[in-house]
Amino acid sequence: MDREKLNKLIKEYGLEEINDYIKENTRNTMGISINEKEDYKKIGNCRIAGFPDSPQEIEWPRTEEGNLMTFILQLNMSEVGLMDKTNLMPKTGMLYFFMGIDEPAYNIEHKVIYVDDTSNLKLVNTDETTVLEETYDTFIGHKVDIFTSLDIPNYAYVDYEIFKDEKLADAYYEFCDDLKMEIDIGQIYGYPQGQHADCEIESALKIIANKEYDFYHTKGMQILTKYLNNNEEKAKEEVNDIVMLLEIDSSDEVGFCWWDCGVIHFFIRKEDLINRRFDKTYLSLYSS
Repeated sequence: MDREKLNKLIKEYGLEEINDYIKENTRNTMGISINEKEDYKKIGNCRIAGFPDSPQEIEWPRTEEGNLMTFILQLNMSEVGLMDKTNLMPKTGMLYFFMGIDEPAYNIEHKVIYVDDTSNLKLVNTDETTVLEETYDTFIGHKVDIFTSLDIPNYAYVDYEIFKDEKLADAYYEFCDDLKMEIDIGQIYGYPQGQHADCEIESALKIIANKEYDFYHTKGMQILTKYLNNNEEKAKEEVNDIVMLLEIDSSDEVGFCWWDCGVIHFFIRKEDLINRRFDKTYLSLYSS
């Protein structure tokens, strides 16, 4: 998806009257699509599930209870960097995502690891069952492709006041679905899937103030504002600067099923992403 195709779809769906809103709120993203099943012949490619390739000195992360976390994804940043229109991601190295048990759906135990040196990567296999594979079947590793794309506000994030009638709203939602069709299993950046536009508040509250979110916008912002010395503008800035580092959908091919075919979201502050502070992230799960 590029800007030219976006313009064509706006006309195709009859959305010219909200053209300015769409373009002002369009976000650059990177889509993730499943390629062939992983044969592990190539070290350091972009991969979902299965086993990672990592330096020998990096230990496989464990949960607080001592169980192996489940490997979710590895990204070769030299490939990702070429697709990153925002220029926020590292241009070299590898980025790894692991997670613990997906219960409850908020503040899920996880680990995001970044390594810059890729000269000594090795396939890390383990006979020990990872924590999510104790509940689900074994997940099947696949190669993945990363590509540039665009994302517009979805059901949760769109400003409903732009719709003059139900017909226009229906056309917009069909347009949203069309854009999502090419994303496949996940994306980097963009708008999180969900029912409410509160993922960023939830993430900021935990990352910055180490407070749990109770799913009330007003109360969450009040707590964050109070933590930031009652600086309301600073609280808004922090929420607006939360970046969706990764979204991974459920997939029959891979074996991922987040509750009722939901998605998982990794979030990070923009400043922490720029400074490569991948130890300061937040993981949540959304399922309808």
